[in-house]
Amino acid sequence: MKIGEFSKECGTSISLLRHYDKLGLLRPIYIDRFTEYRYYDRSQVEIFKQIRALKSAGFSLSEIKLMINSEEESRRLFENKREQLILQLKALEKLKEDFQGGRIMQTEHKYNDEQAELPFVNDEDAVGKWQILSVDDGNDSDKYSTLLLDSKKPRYIYFLPDGENYWCYGWTKGKLIFYNDDRKIYNDYKIEKCGDDTYMTIDFRSFDYAETGETALVKLKKTDNVHYTKEQIARKDDISKPFVNDRSVIGKWKVYCFIDGIDCKKDEFIPEIIPKKDWHYQDLFFKSIEFFEGGSCTSVYADEIISGDDMQTWTKGHLLRKYNSCDCAYEIKQIDGKEYLIMEWKSGDYRYGGRDSSHYVFVRE
Repeated sequence: MKIGEFSKECGTSISLLRHYDKLGLLRPIYIDRFTEYRYYDRSQVEIFKQIRALKSAGFSLSEIKLMINSEEESRRLFENKREQLILQLKALEKLKEDFQGGRIMQTEHKYNDEQAELPFVNDEDAVGKWQILSVDDGNDSDKYSTLLLDSKKPRYIYFLPDGENYWCYGWTKGKLIFYNDDRKIYNDYKIEKCGDDTYMTIDFRSFDYAETGETALVKLKKTDNVHYTKEQIARKDDISKPFVNDRSVIGKWKVYCFIDGIDCKKDEFIPEIIPKKDWHYQDLFFKSIEFFEGGSCTSVYADEIISGDDMQTWTKGHLLRKYNSCDCAYEIKQIDGKEYLIMEWKSGDYRYGGRDSSHYVFVRE
């Protein structure tokens, strides 16, 4: 089941499930790396209930992770907790003697009202191109760095005129807006000048900020004040290749799996390691592609069909997506007597985020 349905079964929030996934406490049985949809098995509801019960009993999430994975650790930690509770009870009795009452103050972490549309307010100092210099979440974690930084090449965030959205970003004065599916996360920014240079700091909030209060301080340096358009900043490939026939690709291919380049790389693809679940085929974004004689082709996605030579064509080894200037290389592999079409997938991560392409794998229908 998808994460939304699973969260309802558990009576919890999606953001908390994402937090548990990042901690390795309760991982989905599958994550679609393109759509980022998480899928769970119904049996995992009982695991969540165990986690919630242990957390209510005072165990930390790191302790719970150990308890779930080791019966020996479970016994040890239960005994430790019993001893701690005895000591706490003694301390409570002493406190009762010294004090007649007290007050507990509780801090709640809340997002800005993300369901409300904040009006756009211009900030000319923000418009332009910003290079990300550093990401600091205060605890040596890399969960933000993998999203915002790249050790091999600079990463940038653009503030387009009039707050125009691109990829996963938008903005209004004082706020960088980060989009995740239908959710908007407002992140406060401040701009400071130092000599001839202009710097920005962003208090970047995680998906689970409401539960954890975790943020990361992102530092950026302005590289120019250009009023870019979305079209100008999009990465473009050379799609002017002449047509060369390839009879081996002609026909219809249905999606088999998605290769994210992280857990599995294109050259490491082995069909047997891919889960054989019904949802694995049904919920991938790219559904099928059909190649016709002469260079025409039709792609079927979850929400649209792309067809017509003005939109895309193909030549030997390449799908040429004219509508977004992407050259998606393909190759056909024979594995255990079966043909697999492995094709580059160039999403917003590639076009705007400067990341490498991922891959879809197809089989003949």
